[in-house]
Amino acid sequence: MKRNLGKKRNEEKALLSFSSVEQRMLLMKSLLVVLILDYFFYQSAWALIPLSGIGFLYYQTEKKTLLRKKKELAREQFKELMLLVSTGQKAGFSAENAFIASYQDMKALYGKDSSICRMICELKTGRENNISFSRLWKQIGKRIEITEIREFAQVYEIARESSGNMASVMEKTADIIIRRIETEKEITVLLSARRLEQKIMNVMPFFIMLYISFTTPDYFKGLYHSVQGILVMSFCLLVYLGAYRLSIQIISIEI
Repeated sequence: MKRNLGKKRNEEKALLSFSSVEQRMLLMKSLLVVLILDYFFYQSAWALIPLSGIGFLYYQTEKKTLLRKKKELAREQFKELMLLVSTGQKAGFSAENAFIASYQDMKALYGKDSSICRMICELKTGRENNISFSRLWKQIGKRIEITEIREFAQVYEIARESSGNMASVMEKTADIIIRRIETEKEITVLLSARRLEQKIMNVMPFFIMLYISFTTPDYFKGLYHSVQGILVMSFCLLVYLGAYRLSIQIISIEI
């Protein structure tokens, strides 16, 4: 069981992997968050230990955000693949050959390390091992957790069994993805101002505290080195974290 779970994680990583640069950036950002919170709320090396928990949660949150962006990019790449395969079928290719032949075009557009190129490579390897494309797409859709790919896998299987028009299936799939992406872009534009306000409000308390610290150095001194002060600052930190979480939920809309 553990072996299967480990294999599944490795497969997911193969399709939506994080580069070493991205992982280092996430770690650096998390460490910076911990240091900033320590400086403004405690100014104590001992506080770094409990604050590391917040840093870990921040790391996980940012990792999920980055993963969501990678899925959005993979979905857009999948849309381009559907259009390309549909064109290939009209030129006389079978569906399977059109998928394999699209690798070079996808590589030129997105690079060999892109998610879509990894998918095509898995399709090619699967065909060499006599695994049907319908089964391969179902596996990919289940692992990558992209709705359009899961739906396409089901439609592809039905179309293959019923000898349906695969070129039409590709075009309709691409059209559905295009409409969903356009809808999400419209929502993103409408929320862009609110997201900018949210980012400003998240950092504003720190700028205010920094200004007061420079203009009146002793203003916060009593809060950093007494039990009562630590309790007050801990309460303020919890309020800030709650407001931060609430602001993210307010502007987060999924289609």
